[in-house]
Amino acid sequence: MDVLIRGLSPETKTALVERARRRERSLQSELLDILERAAAEPVTQPSERRALRLVVGRSQGASLWRRDEIYGAGQ
Repeated sequence: MDVLIRGLSPETKTALVERARRRERSLQSELLDILERAAAEPVTQPSERRALRLVVGRSQGASLWRRDEIYGAGQ
């Protein structure tokens, strides 16, 4: 099966050609490897994503905003 990619920037194409050259591959072989590796990665579902944790630090000087003004009460 052939794949056509439209709208590829010249900079991206140059970077891919250089990447293939460094690995002593053809551009087609390099692109095939990139696509196969991407397709093999497990898909992360939104519910499986790790929750973000807020880290609060203090600096010298007065704060202009209170935490509850930014995040709301009860957060």
